[in-house]
Amino acid sequence: MDLSLTEDQTALSELLGRILSDRCPPERLRELEAEPDWFARDAWADLARADLLGLCLPAADGGGGYGFLEAALMLEQVGRALAPVPLYATLVLGALPVAEFGSDEQRRALLDPVIAGDLVLTAALAEAGDDLPPAVPATSARPAGSGGWVIDGEKELVPAAHLAGRILVPASTGDGTTTVFLVDPATDGVTVERQVSTNLEPLGTVRLAGVQVGAGDVLGTVDGGAAIVDWISERAVAGLCALQAGVCEAALRLTATYTSEREQFGAKIATFQAVAQRAADAYIDTEAVRLTARQAAWRIGEGLDAADAVSVAKYWSAVGGQRVVHAAQHLHGGIGVDAGYPVHRCFRWAKHLELLLGGGTRHLVRLGTVLADHVAPLSDRESESRSFEGGSAPRQGSPE
Repeated sequence: MDLSLTEDQTALSELLGRILSDRCPPERLRELEAEPDWFARDAWADLARADLLGLCLPAADGGGGYGFLEAALMLEQVGRALAPVPLYATLVLGALPVAEFGSDEQRRALLDPVIAGDLVLTAALAEAGDDLPPAVPATSARPAGSGGWVIDGEKELVPAAHLAGRILVPASTGDGTTTVFLVDPATDGVTVERQVSTNLEPLGTVRLAGVQVGAGDVLGTVDGGAAIVDWISERAVAGLCALQAGVCEAALRLTATYTSEREQFGAKIATFQAVAQRAADAYIDTEAVRLTARQAAWRIGEGLDAADAVSVAKYWSAVGGQRVVHAAQHLHGGIGVDAGYPVHRCFRWAKHLELLLGGGTRHLVRLGTVLADHVAPLSDRESESRSFEGGSAPRQGSPE
């Protein structure tokens, strides 16, 4: 597996990075964080004008036809710029699922405005008490007249809910079955309560009370929502890991610049052994976060089994990401904890992403289980060992 980027991928990444860095310098980010929308609209418009918002959507729907790896590279640049733009929500949680599972009418109605930068999408997957999308949501939908549905329930931690024109909402529609609905948040019965995350990003608590949707608002098939949620969830996690890779790079670059310029005892502190070693460890962690995130995105884009790769990426993003930003703050000294200094913004973003992904321990437990399943049971190994020690094992060259 070669994770070297092609010329097109490098050009895409550099273009998006230039747009976001130009539109979202630190002073502008402070202004955006103080605004209720937390949305760099000028940067979003520039991404649309550069045909970047539809780049990873199918060519048949007016997109560029690129894959999920390219989407992950775009998210890396969002993380690197710490840019408040809803690319993760709109592309990964909304547009890609609509392109994959939506009807012709749904794709025409939703994807063209997304590509033009006129529509923000998101998905409401999490519910109270669950840190992962539940297999069968507590949110429910019951049939109404003319093939429609009435939805009741509550979703939490919905990114860009305050900006979205449509929200993908999984709801239980039978005994252990789930259906995904396209809900307009302006519909009667939908309320969005604003919560503020660690990185100051608004996350919505979406409440649905007797919300009526039509038969044309079903994404995919009735009772076929579980597969759609799994499809979205795998890409959502990989997308968060790509964001974390960008955040780590931003923190590392700030640290490299600072330690190369800051003097102590008549020398640049980057020349001190302890500082150099700590920075080197942060570099290694950053590369691990980046490479594991890209590996997961590549496997997803190629249609390969990506479950283990995603778990590896989650571990490095959660644990490695925190090590990087802690090192960045430590090497900045007192200025590292100044809330107005850019490196502190990296810390807030990395903590936000770590909490969304879950702690590293749970991912190690899953990976340990996977490894254990590939090893012969101890009783079998002991039996083989005793057989060999007892002389019953075939000798080299024996016809047995």
